[in-house]
Amino acid sequence: MSEKPIAMEITIKLKDVRPATWRTLLVPIDIRYDQLHVLLQLAFGWENEHLYGFWSKGNREQMYVQSVDEWGDSGDMPASQGHLYTDVAVGPVIYEYDFGDSWEHVITLKHLLTATQLAGRQLPSCVRGSGANRLEDARGKGVDGQGDRYNREAVNLLLAHWKTAEKAMNAEKWYF
Repeated sequence: MSEKPIAMEITIKLKDVRPATWRTLLVPIDIRYDQLHVLLQLAFGWENEHLYGFWSKGNREQMYVQSVDEWGDSGDMPASQGHLYTDVAVGPVIYEYDFGDSWEHVITLKHLLTATQLAGRQLPSCVRGSGANRLEDARGKGVDGQGDRYNREAVNLLLAHWKTAEKAMNAEKWYF
């Protein structure tokens, strides 16, 4: 009998940024979009100050957002009701953070992992990446916009506390 996958390796690339900024994360296979939002905030150094949405690359008509009341389109669903694997298994998913500056990230599935393949690695975790974080409100302002340089160990320290960060973000506080 073969083991069922329990995790995914995904790559998230920030669109239209040079040099390229991307992260490869190990995440639970059953992760919801609202939970993934927290991980992406931590992995890219964002500060959870703006609205966000997820949609499959081929269907922008149905978007998973943090609050249907705030965005309000009829095709929108709460991020807490959508699961990444359902969409990313059939193609790329877009994560847009800050609808004003429109920081779009392309999420692709690299492969699935079983418990044996994880072999005690932290879940979630960042396995590789490149490119400095971007300042949230820098796009279109004529500034460099680069924040902290990519540091896998620092990202993994943050990801180790993702449940605490999730509670803080849900309470509209960005400290933990």
